[in-house]
Amino acid sequence: MRTVFILGSEGDIGSAIARKFEKEAYSLVAPRLSELDLSSAKSIERYFADNAVEPDVLVHCAGINNPKPVEDITAEDIDRTHAVNYKGFFLVFQKFLPSMKQKGNAHILAISSLYGTFSRKWRLPYATSKHALNGMIKTMAIELAPYKIMANTLSPGFVDTQLTRKNNKPEVIQNFEAMIPAGRLARPEEIAEVAFFLCSPANSYLTGQDIVVDGAFSVGGFQK
Repeated sequence: MRTVFILGSEGDIGSAIARKFEKEAYSLVAPRLSELDLSSAKSIERYFADNAVEPDVLVHCAGINNPKPVEDITAEDIDRTHAVNYKGFFLVFQKFLPSMKQKGNAHILAISSLYGTFSRKWRLPYATSKHALNGMIKTMAIELAPYKIMANTLSPGFVDTQLTRKNNKPEVIQNFEAMIPAGRLARPEEIAEVAFFLCSPANSYLTGQDIVVDGAFSVGGFQK
């Protein structure tokens, strides 16, 4: 039985991914924030001192996105966003790397964002963290491919989650839907289906890529 380790399983996308892997008979390890806080290197060290895990798949779904104009952003805002969105994930990845190299046929997936390619006002900490995450995964892919470890990012467009509705007023969401050629926000379960393929044995060669799932928004669907 293959084992998947999921960071951020408490969110809408993360929980959908966890359910998909469980449905496919994977052994699931999904620590909650109270067990493993990615913003704290001490928390990460403490978790792995108490838990021995050697997963075949690592999925990073945890993220912070607190919109603010640039004049209101603090160094703490940037540090915490970057710690959760990619630095903590990297520290966890390093814990698993020796066993993944030894076993091979492993998969790493980080949930990124369209804002890892472009940006939007009030998203400086979030966008810079996702740009960094994309670059990190590309570098991992180059170094890990000889060990048969596939590393990719998956960038959802606008997904119908609690966070999306928290950060966007109803009229903004309606505007998104009008600009998405598919005519609606994605469902978390649709993101989970793509995530599972990227981390399954069926994916033995696709690595170093950012897979965008956005209903054709970013390829020009926003143009009227």
